[in-house]
Amino acid sequence: MKPHRTAVLASLALAGGTALTALAPAAQAQTFDPCSAANHGRLRYTTGSAAHVVFAISPSYASNHVVVSECAKHGRSWKRISVTTGRAGTGAFARPGAKREGDGATPTGSFTLTEAFGLGNSGTKLKYRTLRGSGDCWGATPGKSHYNDYYSGSCRSTDENLSAIARRGPYHQAVVIDYNRPNAKPGLGSAIFFHVGGVTPTAGCVSIKEPELRAVMRTLVPNDRMIMGPKSALFRS
Repeated sequence: MKPHRTAVLASLALAGGTALTALAPAAQAQTFDPCSAANHGRLRYTTGSAAHVVFAISPSYASNHVVVSECAKHGRSWKRISVTTGRAGTGAFARPGAKREGDGATPTGSFTLTEAFGLGNSGTKLKYRTLRGSGDCWGATPGKSHYNDYYSGSCRSTDENLSAIARRGPYHQAVVIDYNRPNAKPGLGSAIFFHVGGVTPTAGCVSIKEPELRAVMRTLVPNDRMIMGPKSALFRS
């Protein structure tokens, strides 16, 4: 998400045993449980060594409305522990391998979650960076140093000023989604985060309300995963 990007979401969070019928209207048509589907071998993507998987599922490649569910591993099975609504990119979802820098699309696939950042760690076990008032940057310029990675100093105008975006709200808290990293390939997309949202789509990230994001972050450990994209791309029928 570049400095001009706004973030997402008019959402209603659910946790524990709350009824799925309480979901916002945009999500009522998608009561699909990805945890149960994964237990039945329908998931097309790997969960790796994850103890928790966060799914962001849209109804189609053309939609940027998502249902965000967290699944926790219990023995050999997955159990859904939370669900809320959210938003993806203005360009909706890119097909696997089609994501490009600046297209506004959210990449489809399964990606590790290894680090986070924001205004202060509220309990995540991921590697956490507390942002300062200025000088925290994320490279988003293909061909330049620190492409799709953090750096400290004076932010280039074509990169992300994390400090400034945090002051505006979206990066109060954020989890780095390891799309095109490490060893980023220039031009394939950068700065794909799971972050605080408002009422609009993102420019390629996944976003939910801050209380719900903080609750998910408190459960995450290194090598947990985000699996995101249209339902038909993620799951067999």
